[in-house]
Amino acid sequence: MNAREQFERMRQEWRQSRRLRLGALVVLLIIGAHVVLTLSDRQQAMAQDYRRDAALLGRLEEASHESAWPERAEQAEAAADAMRASIPQAASDGLAQAELQAWLSGQAATGQLQQARVRAEATLDVPGQPELWQVVARLEGAVPAGGLDRFLQSLSSGLPWIQVERLEITEGRETQLSAIVRGYYRKPDAAPAAPADANAPATGGAP
Repeated sequence: MNAREQFERMRQEWRQSRRLRLGALVVLLIIGAHVVLTLSDRQQAMAQDYRRDAALLGRLEEASHESAWPERAEQAEAAADAMRASIPQAASDGLAQAELQAWLSGQAATGQLQQARVRAEATLDVPGQPELWQVVARLEGAVPAGGLDRFLQSLSSGLPWIQVERLEITEGRETQLSAIVRGYYRKPDAAPAAPADANAPATGGAP
């Protein structure tokens, strides 16, 4: 059977079979409904994307017309400068240790610690902050009866640049206290470069 005869046979079956025509119609309706739903979902998604982009554009336009942004940036920079300036400055790492030792000795005296012992253990650079030192020190002593709260309140007065990292309290005939304290200090400002001597011979030129 050649292709023409096969086509004629299919056409006769199509004309004679009502069930075949109905089945094909159902298939076409299903395909059409699927296409319509797919287009509808895609259109809704595109509409949502458009509304979201339009809202974002509107917020950006409002922000671009906001005149307070430069003022807020200046205020934030001034606050950061003030915070940096509030960090105590030490001329050397040894003086930074001495500063923290003196401060801890003062808090021990205020808290009336008995047999107070203060020693600095290390001075380190602060990671990511090359202009700062951190000093680690230890404070030990016996706390008088009822004096623990007063002493802890005194220690907290150094925040945020002097922090208690670890505190151990041992109860007994006497309350023994051991504290690890970390203090932060600014390094001295870099000295300005010395001016060149006009009378000094130039270097790198022809003799």
